[in-house]
Parts: sequence; structure tokens; C-alpha cells
Amino acid sequence: MIFLSLWAGLLSGLCWLLGDILLVGFEVDKESYDSFTEQSRIGNKKLAMLMLSGSVGRLRLGALVANFSIPLMLVSLYALFGLTNKGLWAYLSIALLGIGFALSPVAHVAFYYVGIISKKAYKRSGGQVCSDEDSELINEAVLFLDITWRTAIALTGLGWLVYSLLIVTGQTMLPAYLGLLSPLPLSLLTILLVEKLRIGRPYLNGAGLNIGFSLFYLLLLLHIGS
Repeated sequence: MIFLSLWAGLLSGLCWLLGDILLVGFEVDKESYDSFTEQSRIGNKKLAMLMLSGSVGRLRLGALVANFSIPLMLVSLYALFGLTNKGLWAYLSIALLGIGFALSPVAHVAFYYVGIISKKAYKRSGGQVCSDEDSELINEAVLFLDITWRTAIALTGLGWLVYSLLIVTGQTMLPAYLGLLSPLPLSLLTILLVEKLRIGRPYLNGAGLNIGFSLFYLLLLLHIGS
């Protein structure tokens, strides 16, 4: 069951990675869209421009492919818990991860709504300055995104931090070095490579956490399989 649970985690991670690529795998095209945001009341101008070049179908698929795979991510918690000593800190890490995973779909889908609202506002403006009414709507969507995304990321990140410490301190069946290859450090490394060395841009923009997530589950499968 642990093996199947890990496969569920890997499949979910890959679905979320694909979702990130489809939904936010763009570069901000200031040259084409700066006139839309520059003199507007839009707060987060970069985010408002980010998805303007993507088709609605692409953005929709990016939102849905991640959303519908979340049950698999929750199933993977069975394996993560089964590999621990089942102490208090193990329960805490799984609880944090479970809540973070459960909150992630609404945060991910919020990017879709920011994208399509911005696209509609851009079309209405004819490429000129966004109206105050549409700017307020975009700002509200971004606020909703910020609240849900930051909450989900904070809880998930804290959960992975606790789980990493469990591995490093020998409170799991896993070798200590895997604690340094958990989703948290792998995600930070991926973000560094994408942002600084521009590896995989623009497709991997915003995909750091799910790359780390997928790689970690792959490492666990390889370790258990050996």
C-alpha cells in the first residue's frame, strides 16, 4: 500500500507540475501590455499581465488538471505517515501537509480567474489603460489569490520542514540524507536555477514546489524499490 500511495503522490505531483506550466508558464510581456497597466489602478501589474498571452483553454486546462489530481496527493499522505515512527511530530507534519494540500486547489484555480478576468479587461480596453472598474475587479481577484495561495504554501512548507527534520533526526525509515532532498530544499534549489540561471524558463516559472514534490516522491520510490 505504501508503494501505491507513493505512486499516487508522484502522479499528482506531475499533474500539478503540468498545471503550473500551462497556467503560469509565461514571461511578463511588458512591451506588449504595459499600456494596459501602466496608468491603471491595478496593484499587482506583473500578475495582471502574466497570463494575457495564454489562451483561455490553456489556462482552464492548467487549473483543472491540478485540481482533479488532489485526491491522489492526499492519498500519498498514507505512505508519508507509514514511513515515520508515528510519534507526535509525525502526526503534526502529516496534519500540516494534509491541510496545505486540501487548500491548494482553490489557491491554484485563483490564478485562472486572475488570468481570465485580466484577459477580458484587456479586450474591453482595446489594449489601452484598464478602466477603474476592471482594475478593482482584478485587484479583488489578486487579493483572494494572495490569501489562499500564501496560506496553502505556508502550511505545506511548514509540513515539509517538519517532515524533513523527522528524516534527518532518524524518526523515519528513510536514510537521513533524504531529509536534504525533501520538497522544501529541492524547491528552493529549483527556484534558484530557474530564476538565476533561467533554466526551463518560461515554462517552469512558478513550478518550483511541484518539481521538488515530484522529485521527492520519485526518490522515495527508487529507495523503497531498491
